[in-house]
Amino acid sequence: MRRLSRLSVLILLAVVLAILPAGCAQDKTPDAYRIGVIASQTGPYSALGLPAIDGARLVADQINAAGGIHGKPVELLFYDDKGSSTETALAAQKAIEVDKVVAVACISATGLSHSMIAVVNDNEIPGLIMSGTGLVDSTLGKWAFKPTSSEKDYIPLPLGYLTDDLGLNSCAGLIENSGYGEGGEHYLKLIAPGAGVNMVTYQHFDPGATDMTPQLANIKASGAASIFIWGSGPAGALAVKQAREMGIMVPIVTTPAQNSPSYYGSFGTYYEMAPSLVCLDSKLTMWAQLPDSDTDKEMCREFDESFVAKYGRAPGMWDAIGAQFVMFIADGIDRANPDLSDIIKARGHVRDAFETTTNLSLFMGTHTMTPTDHYGRVVHKEVLVTFKNGEKILVKTMEQ
Repeated sequence: MRRLSRLSVLILLAVVLAILPAGCAQDKTPDAYRIGVIASQTGPYSALGLPAIDGARLVADQINAAGGIHGKPVELLFYDDKGSSTETALAAQKAIEVDKVVAVACISATGLSHSMIAVVNDNEIPGLIMSGTGLVDSTLGKWAFKPTSSEKDYIPLPLGYLTDDLGLNSCAGLIENSGYGEGGEHYLKLIAPGAGVNMVTYQHFDPGATDMTPQLANIKASGAASIFIWGSGPAGALAVKQAREMGIMVPIVTTPAQNSPSYYGSFGTYYEMAPSLVCLDSKLTMWAQLPDSDTDKEMCREFDESFVAKYGRAPGMWDAIGAQFVMFIADGIDRANPDLSDIIKARGHVRDAFETTTNLSLFMGTHTMTPTDHYGRVVHKEVLVTFKNGEKILVKTMEQ
C-alpha cells in the first residue's frame, strides 16, 4: 500500500477540519467515556472491520449494562477507514479534534493502523493500533499501544506444524505487499532456518490482486513442499482457490485473516480439499475444542455465548480483536478514573494507566505494558485450525 508523506496527510486533515460545521466540537464536559473506533466498514478490509465492530460493540454494551465505569457509560464512536491509510488518519484526527474522544483505536488491518501512530503521538492521545508486525513494536512512541499479536511470536506455531506434524522441511512464501507482509517476510527469514524450514522462494501479491497464478506457477516450479500465505485481505484467500485449481496440492498454512467466515463461505470447497488448509486463529473461536484445563476456556465460552445471543452467529478472530481492544481501554479507564472536564489531562491519565497494565488476560494474549514496552505480550494464545464439512477443527495450540 502506498504511504503518503506526513505533510500530505496534514494538508488533508486541515481541509477536512476546515469544512466541518461550526459548533461540532463538544464544549461541555462529556457524560460518557467517548472512544473512537476506526474500522473498515467499506473497502477491501470490510470482512475484517465489520466483525471487529460487532465484538467492540458487545463489550461496550456489557460494560454499560453493568453500570458503566465509575458510573459513566462507554460511548463508542465508529468511523469508516474505507480501506485507506489516509482515511484512517483523517478519521483519527476527527475523533480527536471534533469528537473529543479520550482514546482512539484502529481495529481493521496492519497497514491502516500504522498511519495512526504519528497522529496519536502528535496529538498526545492514547491510541491502540491493530498491527500484526513486530517491526513497529519499538517505534510506537509515547502514546501508541499494540495489545494484539506480532508475527515473531506466532510464526513458530505453523512452522512447527510443518516440520513436527507433517515432516516437511521446505516452504514457499506467498507474501502480501503491505506493512504486514513486510514484517512476515522479515521474521520468516529470521525464524525459519532455526525451525528447520528452508524457504525456497518468496512471491508477492498486491492486497487487491485477483490473479495470483503467475506467482503460484513460480511456487509450483520451485518444488517447495508447502506454502505459507501471508496477507490480511481477500487476495490471500483467493490464492488458496487458485492454487488448488492449478493442481497445487501441497499443504498450505496461512495467517489469521484467511479464516474469516466470509472467506470460508466463499472458498470453503477449496479450503477443505486434501490436504485441507491450516490457518492461524484465536482461542475464542475454538473454545469448545479446548481442554477443560485451559485457563482461557471459561472466558471464551462466556463471550461466545453472549455473542451468539446478540448476533446469531459465532464470533471469529476479528470479533475477538474488536472486543479485546475495548476490554483493554476499559481496563485503563477504570484504573485511571480520569476527570473528563479536562480532556487533555484525562487522556494523559489513561495513557499512564495503559503503561501500568499488568497481566491483563485477553482473547489473543496476556499483556503487561511498561513505559518502554507498549506491546508487552507475555502469553501467546494462537491456535491452528483446519476445515472439514463446513466446520473448523482445532489442530494445535501454542502449549502443545
